[in-house]
Amino acid sequence: MEKKIIIRRAAAIAALAAFALLLVCVLTKNTAGFDDPVREWFYNIRRPALTGVAVTITTLANKYVIIGICLLLLIVPQTRMTFGVPLSAGALGVTILNSLIKHLVQRTRPEALHLVTEHGYSFPSGHSITSLFFYGLAIWLVWQYVDNRTVKWILTIVLAIPMILVGPTRVYLGVHYPTDVLGAWCLAIAAIVLMIELISSRQNR
Repeated sequence: MEKKIIIRRAAAIAALAAFALLLVCVLTKNTAGFDDPVREWFYNIRRPALTGVAVTITTLANKYVIIGICLLLLIVPQTRMTFGVPLSAGALGVTILNSLIKHLVQRTRPEALHLVTEHGYSFPSGHSITSLFFYGLAIWLVWQYVDNRTVKWILTIVLAIPMILVGPTRVYLGVHYPTDVLGAWCLAIAAIVLMIELISSRQNR
């Protein structure tokens, strides 16, 4: 077995183990020692200009934005199978998974000033799992299918912005606990590895 495959699978196992630990902490209500100081830090740096930036970034994981990108990739013949199908199928999968876990855990959202309107339960963060999975997998696909090295790096940097920053904006905007974001990221990492394994196995047939 190749070293990179072992590393990928180890990362997925570690991510799932971390998610399990976070889930236990959430269910037993033992997250305040971490969540509260992190939340307060984010709330203390709130500024009108920064809030505008946060709202813009968090919108990049909005379902309408993700659906729009998926439709565009599916419509264009050159990107349909390489980008459109795996990103669309994966985004749908993590959305269903996240929704299922939310309804099983039923964690209420933080009691704080919400700078955007959100509904439903809190754990895990839907925007966070979608952004890390969707844009993270997109980066991997770029490095698989884009030949021009300059274009690869430009796309990587552009895609990394929502991949990394959407999660923190959810805490800043007051609609999620930090552990909601961490839990979502753990699931997203495992989901990315699973999708890469599926794509790789299909390519090797």
